[in-house]
Amino acid sequence: MGNISKKKREQLLEFLNKLREEHEDDEVLFSINKIESELTSIKYGLVWEEHEERVDKEIETKVPVFTEIKEREISSNGSLPYNFLLEGDNLHSLYLLEKTHKNKIDVIYIDPPYNRGKDDFIYDDNYVDEEDAFKHSKWLSFMSKRLNIAYKLLNSEGVIFISIDDNEMAQLKMLCDSIFG
Repeated sequence: MGNISKKKREQLLEFLNKLREEHEDDEVLFSINKIESELTSIKYGLVWEEHEERVDKEIETKVPVFTEIKEREISSNGSLPYNFLLEGDNLHSLYLLEKTHKNKIDVIYIDPPYNRGKDDFIYDDNYVDEEDAFKHSKWLSFMSKRLNIAYKLLNSEGVIFISIDDNEMAQLKMLCDSIFG
């Protein structure tokens, strides 16, 4: 039995070559080359439909900033390194930490939503129910953004711990493999 995906890819590449012969416009040729690059880049891996979250729109105009609140300060020995509490949307917070703590974090622990179709996980302010055909794609989009930033935050000795149940375990494993190696 042959590789069906490979045959389909080869047919599409042939079609792109025909288009290349018919067009001389640089913009069209650039687009054809971009399509060819996408067709040939992934041989195996996790592929999903990406989805936009409310926070994706917010980040375009609302830049997260650290704000120190003196009355919430926790004092300790001033000569020791300090920890801090960062409140806010987790993606906004991660973008901010990416600017200030890249390659500096030793340990990350996350307990992401388990995506069980219950009312405890929100995308775009709408609950994703069990019947949503894109519920795994939405979850992967959600997690991919955050784990890619988490990877950039970890130092070379850093580790990440993730709590999850069986509902998204397989997808999370493949996603982590693609990001963390």
